[in-house]
Amino acid sequence: MTARRSSATDLGTMLVAALAERDFSRLAGTFAPDVRVRALIPPGSVELSGAEPAAARFASWFGEPNELELIHSGSDEVGDRLHVFYRLRVQRPGDTSKIVEQHLFCALDGGRITALDLVCSGFRPDEGRRGSARARGESDLDGSPVMSLRDCA
Repeated sequence: MTARRSSATDLGTMLVAALAERDFSRLAGTFAPDVRVRALIPPGSVELSGAEPAAARFASWFGEPNELELIHSGSDEVGDRLHVFYRLRVQRPGDTSKIVEQHLFCALDGGRITALDLVCSGFRPDEGRRGSARARGESDLDGSPVMSLRDCA
C-alpha cells in the first residue's frame, strides 16, 4: 500500500523542514495565531498558546545546539489529526551527542495547526556515537539504566 500525500502531510513536512533548518519564524507560520500546545516532556507537562510562544518553545529546545541532524521523520493522517514525528541528533556546546524523538498530533484548520499535542522522549544518550552505554552498565541522570528504543519493544 502506498501512502498518499495530502495538504495535511505536506504541512507536516514543512514543519519538520523548518525545525531541522532552525527557521523558527517559518515554524511559527505553520501554526494558527492562537494555536494551543500541550506537551508531555521530561520533566513534566507544558501548556501554552500562540504561534510565537510555541515557536519560542521549540527554539528553546533546538535553537542552541552546535549540531542538529534530522535522522528520521514523517507525517500521516490519523482520522482528523495530523501525526508528525521526527528523530534528531543534537549536540550542545560542551556536551555529548544526544538523540531526541517527538511525536505531534495536530488539529488543523485553514492549512495551519490549531492544536498540537506533543510527546517527547527527552534528550537520550546517543549510543551510536558513545558506544553501548548499556553494555558498560552506565545509568542516566536519574540513576535508571540507559535504555534505547529497542528496550521498549
